[in-house]
Amino acid sequence: MSSRTTQTLQLALVDWETHREALRALREAVFIVEQGVPRDIEWDGQDEQALHVLGTIDGLPVACGRLLPNGKIGRMAVLADHRGHGHGAAVLDVLIGAARERGLDSVYLHAQQHAADFYARAGFSPEGEPFEEAGIPHVAMRRDTGLGKVYANGIAYPEPFARWAAALCQNASREICILSHDLDHRVFDNSELAAALSALARRAAQSRVRILVSDYRPIIQRGHRLLALARRLPSSVILQQLDEHPDWKGETLVLTDRSGVLCKPAESDQAAFCEPDSRARAERYRDLFEELWRHSGPHVEFRSVPL
Repeated sequence: MSSRTTQTLQLALVDWETHREALRALREAVFIVEQGVPRDIEWDGQDEQALHVLGTIDGLPVACGRLLPNGKIGRMAVLADHRGHGHGAAVLDVLIGAARERGLDSVYLHAQQHAADFYARAGFSPEGEPFEEAGIPHVAMRRDTGLGKVYANGIAYPEPFARWAAALCQNASREICILSHDLDHRVFDNSELAAALSALARRAAQSRVRILVSDYRPIIQRGHRLLALARRLPSSVILQQLDEHPDWKGETLVLTDRSGVLCKPAESDQAAFCEPDSRARAERYRDLFEELWRHSGPHVEFRSVPL
């Protein structure tokens, strides 16, 4: 769970299971009691899969919103007594940031028509004609999250470095290169990253994933999703090992296409940075990767184990 503070408002990303009671009470007050939304529409069965933002003041829940996996923002609510202080904008900002960290390049919502100007000020643009939802006039609106434009510095390792790695790879179109001492399980052995690499590898004949490690033992001893993927798709997911090289100072790198770079310097777990769309910044790290790749090779332990 991550959190931030806006004046006296405490905002936190939470899940439905642990914060169901507070979220339900907020939405009951705003949508069902105040706005007359039918309960069977409000409780649509999607809350368990959503990421929620809960805003509290002195421990009292006053604001909320949710993000669905497909990028839809909704259930934005602020208690009547707490409106006019920017709390809704703060909730929305956290949801957009969460979408960006999860690799979504855009988000959308169904804005109540009277609130369209509020969302327009937050960068949303209308799509299509107005419509009714739960008897209330709405308009569909969308905006990009800034993924591919935002430079992030001071990313901590292993989290949220792992989330940035998955997001960067989910947006790759042709190539992914990974450089890591031992493919740290905390960062690289997760289903989101493995799914992104698998999807790219299967996308087209020219798609390619290259993974370069130094210490192969933890990967073999513990097993690893990316090792399994390389064994399953050896022509498009290539895992190689590098004994040593004077140019490699221990950086951890994720490179996508020709312009995306996520880098953690060897000497710090707090100084990683991500540039999703900068050919100039990515170029020198790609040159390093290519030099190391030329001096690497396959390892016998990476081959498929016969049944």
